[in-house]
Amino acid sequence: MKKIGWGILGAARVNERLMPAIVQSDLGELIAIGSRRAGASRECLLKHLPKYEDKVSCFDGFDQVINHKKVDVIYIPLANEEHTEVALKAIRAKKHVLIEKPMAIKTREVEELIKEASKNNIKIMEGFMYAFHPQFDRIINTIKSNILGDINYAHSMFSFPIQPARFYRINRSIENGGGALWDIGPYAIHTIRQCFTENPSRVKAIAKLNDHGADISTSGLIEFGEHKRATFDISFECTRRSEFEAFGLLGRVKCPVVWQPEDKQAKITINTESSGLTEEVVPAANHFILEINHFNKAISSDIPLRLTTEDALWNVRTLESIQQSIQQDSWVNL
Repeated sequence: MKKIGWGILGAARVNERLMPAIVQSDLGELIAIGSRRAGASRECLLKHLPKYEDKVSCFDGFDQVINHKKVDVIYIPLANEEHTEVALKAIRAKKHVLIEKPMAIKTREVEELIKEASKNNIKIMEGFMYAFHPQFDRIINTIKSNILGDINYAHSMFSFPIQPARFYRINRSIENGGGALWDIGPYAIHTIRQCFTENPSRVKAIAKLNDHGADISTSGLIEFGEHKRATFDISFECTRRSEFEAFGLLGRVKCPVVWQPEDKQAKITINTESSGLTEEVVPAANHFILEINHFNKAISSDIPLRLTTEDALWNVRTLESIQQSIQQDSWVNL
């Protein structure tokens, strides 16, 4: 079967996970890397895939990667506010696109991406690697089995203490894609949204902002229609956390580590009125490789993507509404 050629734009930190995942995937082949900083793409390649020095093209810029004849997919791990412009270039060049979360920082931008992708018969997906780990399947299947009853409450918490090397994440305002909301917030919102069949109806949030207008921490409440709600906490001032929990009338299920290391077994807890507390062990898995495998298969076999553009649209719409709630100090309807 024909290999799927990948091109990467930018020498982002996440490449240390994505680059090996591409070359270890079933159909993936890393063709090119481009960075606007001179020499950065080659530095990135030598750091993470030194054995591929003579196999991967490195460019000081994006256009050479986007227009490369052997590249089928463009991976975009750039700054949040840069996603839309670059993704549109890739789509119009007839390249499929995997965009790191968030897909964009404005709902109208996601709508434009969806429109252009449809027009050009291109697949685009928001990069939530965690959704491809088998522990997530187990949690969703538990929710759908109805052993917990109807889910009426969920909570998520994502945090890590930000270090000086990552201050670029908080050096611009929340309106311009900076802060915790647009960095780790997409995980917090996406995980709890998967616990409900309804879409969010309104949100209320509070935040601690720095001098740049970026949120260092944000907490909020999301309503999913009558008697269904979720709370979330995201922070750059707390110890590392990546967890979510869903509650029904008959029980609850918890994922204590969403950012699951590839070399460790995952553990989820299920507590029901009938069976009590149980802990299930899920085999270790590399969710980055599983994500790339899925995207490759979707292209080669022309099958639907697991993470839909409608899902991405609602995630950004919810995040944008949370941003508005912070600014207005009020409830915001979606």
